[in-house]
Amino acid sequence: MKSLIANLVALLVAVPAAVAQTTSEADQRAAEREAYAQAKRLNTVDGWEIFINNYPESFFIEQARKLRDAAIVNSYCNHATTLERLVTYIDEEKVQEPRIRMFYANLVNNPTHSYRFEHMDVGFNGCTGTVREHITFANGGKARDNVYVFNEQGLLTESHVTGSRGNVVATTYAYAYDNLHGYTLKSSTRKGGVTVDYEPFFNADDKLEILTSDGTHKQKWVYTYNDKGGLQKLVVTDGDQRRVLVYNDGYIIREEREGRAFRYYYDYDSATFKKYLIGISEIEDNGPGHERKFNYKIDTHGRLTSVEITQDGKPEMTITRTYE
Repeated sequence: MKSLIANLVALLVAVPAAVAQTTSEADQRAAEREAYAQAKRLNTVDGWEIFINNYPESFFIEQARKLRDAAIVNSYCNHATTLERLVTYIDEEKVQEPRIRMFYANLVNNPTHSYRFEHMDVGFNGCTGTVREHITFANGGKARDNVYVFNEQGLLTESHVTGSRGNVVATTYAYAYDNLHGYTLKSSTRKGGVTVDYEPFFNADDKLEILTSDGTHKQKWVYTYNDKGGLQKLVVTDGDQRRVLVYNDGYIIREEREGRAFRYYYDYDSATFKKYLIGISEIEDNGPGHERKFNYKIDTHGRLTSVEITQDGKPEMTITRTYE
């Protein structure tokens, strides 16, 4: 009898405990569903990270991780993304998301991007903002002053270039944007002159493969990529002129134009983690050809402040740049 009573007492005690446990689990599932719904409404990287950390055993965990990864991509692949932010991602992430890498490649491979745009053979190495350039010539020629304006994505939007006769050519550049491919050069307009329109073609991986213009010279850029998706070769035609540029790790290493070939040499700066062009040598079958050398000064941001250029050992010009 005592045993039966003890069992009944135990059962009466256990029932409320089981009910409480069931209620607690139901409350927890409800809280979990609400937390997931809230993260979905926000759809931010931080919001998904909070949910994943708070509910690691959740039924929604795999979907939450997928949505977090999609939010990461969307935070980089949009019209407001800055060049600085993209470069930081590309430089720091060991395993780069293919969509972000493609977005970055389409951006910097624009011919007017500060990573590709060259003047007097000296690139801008990823500039944003206004760059003022002053050029003096060793032979006593008239000095030139130029101005280049790059937006936050590093794309050239405006240039004022002084010609050999002192005339200034002002050009503005416009860009198209779509969520799949990012930015592409749309048009360039000379002040008081004609507007040139550009049309892009993308490959099966949605990377920029061909860019053509409807200008007088019918310019054309053809891009070839390596197995890792990096730029390997760029062929530029401008009217009857053809220029072939071979790249390694984003830098030109060889150039072919007008039946001549040139090799590019760089110096790596450990403070800025960038390479700087220090020489261009003409490649000839019968021995060394002409050679240009570049002696740099750079600021703490890795931007060129001055460069002295020599041709076959003789001073040719000095370029100085200031940044705003």
